[in-house]
Amino acid sequence: MRAGKKIETVTEYVENSEKNSVDLDQALNIAGFGWYNAKYCLVLALFLIAAIVEPVGYSFVLPAAKCDLQLTDAQRGFIASIPYIGIVITSYPWGYIVDTQGRKRTLIYSSMAAGFFGMLSAFMPERISFIVCKFMNALCIASPAAVPYTFIGEIVPQRNRDLTMSVVNAMQILGSALVPLLAWAILPTNFRANFGLYDFSPWRLLVILNSALFVIAATLMAFGSESPKYLVAQGKHDEAIKVLQTIYSGNKGISPEDYPVKSLKMPNSNELEKRGIMTSLKDQTVPLMKPRLLKWLALNGFLFFGAFATLNGLYVWVPDILNRVISGNGEDMTACQVIAQRFNQDRKKTLLVIVFCLIGVFCILINFITDPMGFAVLLSSLPIMGLTIGPINSFAVEIFPTQLRGMAISLSMMMGRIGSIVGTNVAGVLINVVCEATFYLFGGLLLLCGLLTFLLPRSQPPLEQFKLSTHL
Repeated sequence: MRAGKKIETVTEYVENSEKNSVDLDQALNIAGFGWYNAKYCLVLALFLIAAIVEPVGYSFVLPAAKCDLQLTDAQRGFIASIPYIGIVITSYPWGYIVDTQGRKRTLIYSSMAAGFFGMLSAFMPERISFIVCKFMNALCIASPAAVPYTFIGEIVPQRNRDLTMSVVNAMQILGSALVPLLAWAILPTNFRANFGLYDFSPWRLLVILNSALFVIAATLMAFGSESPKYLVAQGKHDEAIKVLQTIYSGNKGISPEDYPVKSLKMPNSNELEKRGIMTSLKDQTVPLMKPRLLKWLALNGFLFFGAFATLNGLYVWVPDILNRVISGNGEDMTACQVIAQRFNQDRKKTLLVIVFCLIGVFCILINFITDPMGFAVLLSSLPIMGLTIGPINSFAVEIFPTQLRGMAISLSMMMGRIGSIVGTNVAGVLINVVCEATFYLFGGLLLLCGLLTFLLPRSQPPLEQFKLSTHL
């Protein structure tokens, strides 16, 4: 009886109150969290998985393609950094496009292009054409590598946001585990089909499968809705209401018309005024350069730099390192000694501190472990760094306003990809020259990131489930 009275009070409050316009966070809180959010986040997670599988796949593709493409170790290091070079170059323009043209459209077009050029590279007969196609693919990856985090933060109620980010992040890490599984299933088959200028071999099939994830994700996204926060920021009130009705209906299993919110608080008309491209770019960038937001942008960027330098930089060389160590005569020797011989505040913040410090310590311990299985375990722990991406982006969603969020996350992720480029090439150069220093360097960087994490702001408390949303 009391529950029925509560529903009546909510409806009356929303429909008849003089203050019947609610802000979007409250509207999302009313729409709830359920099946609609879950399936949408699964699709967005697929974009993130694709953006991880593509560059990480190089660590298995390039050794297999070494003979066909006539690659030296230095060239392998350069090609492995191509995805991150492309992301660094295009993060700024993709951030602008995401904030001005919409999350959904940008994700679909960029992912389709990334998938097309990635699969096309599998049919290239020699090194130069392969690199060109991979570079075109890399120019499109910045969008699916960053936009899903913005999207998730804008379709999930605030009280469920951190958990959702963590789950999606865990799925992304599981996606990185897909890379060695695919390589293990395909590369040993040793089939070859003559295509005239070249033989189609297993590594080419692996390239196609790695890139196909972009096309699958973009196809599924075509059936989804635009971000309601983007629609509100663009002054599209009725479209935003329709999306919220769809979310409400999908989560509750009832008619969209039953959604009680009929009016949303909209931005001022001055904010919606049509602007030229240069003016728009200025408006998207200058606010981020002001001290209030610049300090958080710089901190987020540095944390990403440390995470990606290890996750996508040092990790690229893990298969090669493990192969050298396990196949060498390295009893009672550390990993670097074997290589030298052969060559001659909250849960989010707590998670970040633990992961950065734990993997940092693991990197340093590699120099002291003499058991091959022990340092294999330590090296294989590097993908755990992927757990940091979700929390850092979750902080970004809280810190930066909607109209700047896409740009801010893109620029932060750009710093992360610069870390990938630096990490890949630094590890490639140092691992054979001053191996111990390599692991000390990466371990120290991660420990520094762990300390800097304490500078992040306290998380905002979730919206109270007050009378507007308690029992709907």
